[in-house]
Amino acid sequence: MSKVHIGKKIREVLDKSHYSVVEFAKSINITRDGAYKIFEKERINTALLQKISDVLEHDFFNYYTSTSPTAKENKGNYGYATKDELHQLTHTVQALVKEIEKLREDLGSKTKNS
Repeated sequence: MSKVHIGKKIREVLDKSHYSVVEFAKSINITRDGAYKIFEKERINTALLQKISDVLEHDFFNYYTSTSPTAKENKGNYGYATKDELHQLTHTVQALVKEIEKLREDLGSKTKNS
Protein backbone atom coordinates (compact mmCIF):
# COMPACT_ATOMS: atom_id res chain seq x y z
CA MET A 1 0.00 0.00 0.00
CA SER A 2 1.39 3.38 -0.92
CA LYS A 3 1.91 5.98 1.75
CA VAL A 4 -0.96 8.44 2.11
CA HIS A 5 -0.33 12.08 3.00
CA ILE A 6 -3.64 12.55 4.77
CA GLY A 7 -3.17 16.28 5.31
CA LYS A 8 -2.91 16.86 1.57
CA LYS A 9 -6.00 14.72 0.97
CA ILE A 10 -7.95 16.72 3.56
CA ARG A 11 -6.88 19.97 1.91
CA GLU A 12 -7.91 18.69 -1.54
CA VAL A 13 -11.37 17.75 -0.31
CA LEU A 14 -11.74 20.99 1.64
CA ASP A 15 -10.85 23.01 -1.47
CA LYS A 16 -13.71 21.31 -3.33
CA SER A 17 -16.18 21.88 -0.48
CA HIS A 18 -18.25 24.93 0.43
CA TYR A 19 -16.14 25.53 3.56
CA SER A 20 -13.45 28.14 3.97
CA VAL A 21 -10.43 27.16 6.05
CA VAL A 22 -11.78 29.28 8.94
CA GLU A 23 -15.24 27.67 8.76
CA PHE A 24 -13.68 24.23 8.56
CA ALA A 25 -11.47 24.94 11.57
CA LYS A 26 -14.43 26.18 13.64
CA SER A 27 -16.49 23.12 12.67
CA ILE A 28 -13.84 20.79 14.12
CA ASN A 29 -13.12 23.05 17.11
CA ILE A 30 -9.60 24.15 16.22
CA THR A 31 -7.99 27.41 15.16
CA ARG A 32 -7.25 28.46 11.59
CA ASP A 33 -3.55 27.85 12.26
CA GLY A 34 -4.44 24.40 13.61
CA ALA A 35 -6.20 23.61 10.32
CA TYR A 36 -3.09 24.56 8.36
CA LYS A 37 -1.04 22.28 10.62
CA ILE A 38 -3.41 19.41 9.80
CA PHE A 39 -2.81 19.97 6.08
CA GLU A 40 0.92 19.36 6.70
CA LYS A 41 0.44 16.08 8.60
CA GLU A 42 1.15 12.70 7.07
CA ARG A 43 -0.57 10.98 10.01
CA ILE A 44 -3.57 11.97 12.09
CA ASN A 45 -5.48 10.81 15.15
CA THR A 46 -8.40 8.58 14.09
CA ALA A 47 -10.93 10.43 16.26
CA LEU A 48 -9.99 13.72 14.60
CA LEU A 49 -10.05 12.08 11.18
CA GLN A 50 -13.56 10.79 11.89
CA LYS A 51 -14.68 14.29 12.84
CA ILE A 52 -13.13 15.71 9.66
CA SER A 53 -14.76 12.94 7.61
CA ASP A 54 -18.15 13.82 9.11
CA VAL A 55 -17.76 17.56 8.54
CA LEU A 56 -16.50 17.26 4.96
CA GLU A 57 -18.77 14.28 4.19
CA HIS A 58 -15.83 12.31 2.83
CA ASP A 59 -14.55 8.88 3.84
CA PHE A 60 -10.86 9.57 4.46
CA PHE A 61 -10.45 6.09 5.98
CA ASN A 62 -10.98 4.69 2.49
CA TYR A 63 -7.46 5.82 1.59
CA TYR A 64 -6.12 3.37 4.16
CA THR A 65 -8.49 0.43 3.71
CA SER A 66 -9.02 0.19 -0.03
CA THR A 67 -6.61 -1.91 -2.05
CA SER A 68 -7.77 -0.50 -5.37
CA PRO A 69 -5.91 2.63 -6.51
CA THR A 70 -8.98 3.73 -8.46
CA ALA A 71 -11.17 3.40 -5.39
CA LYS A 72 -8.74 5.60 -3.47
CA GLU A 73 -8.82 8.27 -6.11
CA ASN A 74 -12.49 8.08 -7.09
CA LYS A 75 -13.27 11.77 -6.93
CA GLY A 76 -17.02 11.35 -7.39
CA ASN A 77 -17.50 8.86 -4.57
CA TYR A 78 -17.26 10.41 -1.14
CA GLY A 79 -18.63 7.42 0.70
CA TYR A 80 -21.75 9.18 1.92
CA ALA A 81 -25.17 9.63 0.37
CA THR A 82 -26.87 13.00 0.49
CA LYS A 83 -30.34 13.39 1.97
CA ASP A 84 -31.73 13.83 -1.55
CA GLU A 85 -30.07 10.62 -2.72
CA LEU A 86 -31.42 8.72 0.29
CA HIS A 87 -34.89 10.14 -0.31
CA GLN A 88 -34.74 9.15 -3.98
CA LEU A 89 -33.52 5.64 -3.13
CA THR A 90 -36.25 5.24 -0.50
CA HIS A 91 -38.86 6.31 -3.04
CA THR A 92 -37.48 3.87 -5.62
CA VAL A 93 -37.45 0.98 -3.14
CA GLN A 94 -41.05 1.73 -2.09
CA ALA A 95 -42.15 1.79 -5.75
CA LEU A 96 -40.39 -1.52 -6.38
CA VAL A 97 -42.02 -3.11 -3.34
CA LYS A 98 -45.45 -2.04 -4.62
CA GLU A 99 -44.64 -3.42 -8.06
CA ILE A 100 -43.56 -6.75 -6.57
CA GLU A 101 -46.76 -6.94 -4.50
CA LYS A 102 -48.84 -6.25 -7.62
CA LEU A 103 -46.98 -8.91 -9.61
CA ARG A 104 -47.51 -11.43 -6.81
CA GLU A 105 -51.23 -10.64 -6.76
CA ASP A 106 -51.43 -10.97 -10.56
CA LEU A 107 -49.52 -14.25 -10.46
CA GLY A 108 -51.73 -15.55 -7.64
CA SER A 109 -54.97 -14.74 -9.49
CA LYS A 110 -53.65 -16.33 -12.71
CA THR A 111 -52.73 -19.59 -10.93
CA LYS A 112 -56.16 -19.72 -9.25
CA ASN A 113 -57.97 -19.23 -12.57
CA SER A 114 -55.95 -21.97 -14.33
